[in-house]
Amino acid sequence: MKIKSFLIEVALKKRHLVKVHQVPVKELEDRVRKRKIWIDKIPEGEPIHLLSAVDGSRNKKTYAGYVVYAVGGCSVRFKEGVMDGEDYTAEIDLLKPEEYSDSRLRVLMGIVEAKQALREIENSSEVVLLDGSIVGDFLRPVVFNTEISDRGKEWALNSFEKLKEKFDLNRINSKDFYGEAEGRFSGREFPVVVGFLEYLEYLYSYYKLTEEGKGKIISVSKRSNSWSYKLDPILPDIAVLNLINLPPGYSQPYKSDLKDKKFSFPGEFEELLSEKEFTTFYFKLKRGIYKCETDMDVEDALKILSYYEVDGYPFPLKEAHVRVKITNEDIEEIVKILRHRGITGREALGE
Repeated sequence: MKIKSFLIEVALKKRHLVKVHQVPVKELEDRVRKRKIWIDKIPEGEPIHLLSAVDGSRNKKTYAGYVVYAVGGCSVRFKEGVMDGEDYTAEIDLLKPEEYSDSRLRVLMGIVEAKQALREIENSSEVVLLDGSIVGDFLRPVVFNTEISDRGKEWALNSFEKLKEKFDLNRINSKDFYGEAEGRFSGREFPVVVGFLEYLEYLYSYYKLTEEGKGKIISVSKRSNSWSYKLDPILPDIAVLNLINLPPGYSQPYKSDLKDKKFSFPGEFEELLSEKEFTTFYFKLKRGIYKCETDMDVEDALKILSYYEVDGYPFPLKEAHVRVKITNEDIEEIVKILRHRGITGREALGE
């Protein structure tokens, strides 16, 4: 018997015991109603002249000691409500050593995604839809911030000043400094130092996006760990709102900023980012609850989300997601084209 059969037996025994919530749904509904959190209306949708939606993707193949990776960004443009073009950015390379590769890949994808959005701002897009949380993009913790040595931080900050002079929206600039870093740092210190430099480029890319795209950003998240409304002692707000049967509408907006964090941004970013603020709310267009963070007027943002809605979700973001997704088959094809023959360490298992 394989473990699947045993897992099925366990699942059958637990099917009435595994519950998402302990508080009755009726009580959760009463909390939302009494606190007047939910507004039961959505403004009528309106198109705009030029809108872009941006998403990113990443994937990798892991070898013994390093990874081959691909990261990509995609933007789709809608003119007067009709799709009017698409654009891509992509990077393929090795990350060595394998240690910290997951954290570095997340940052590298973020750089590509932010620069893709910046290109759309330069191309005169009036609104840019982003997949995910713009606040979370800034506040997402990275291990390099705490593990880097003073010597490594000094080198990275000095290199970052040079990087800013040649900041390019079509590529990842941190890669220009890998060779110099290899000559100065070894072992596990190398990925921490270059990862920290990549993180600085990441923060700078998002800072420039929020500056040059001020008043044009709408980010939409499918998941969230926020307890701002305090509807349940354990479940975040989005989970509670999805559990109860709410009509189309949106929650009372509140301000989200970057001040109340448990760490300091590196270098100049502690000052540059501390005043960043976004309006946050949850919304339901047809089905499903999503989180929105924007620096636009709430009514204007809702009109745009409503107009481009298909099956409850902004259609431009779905198009960007489908087009940018890097599959395992894509990675295998990339490896073949590179004619790379590495050892994964799983050959003995027939994998």
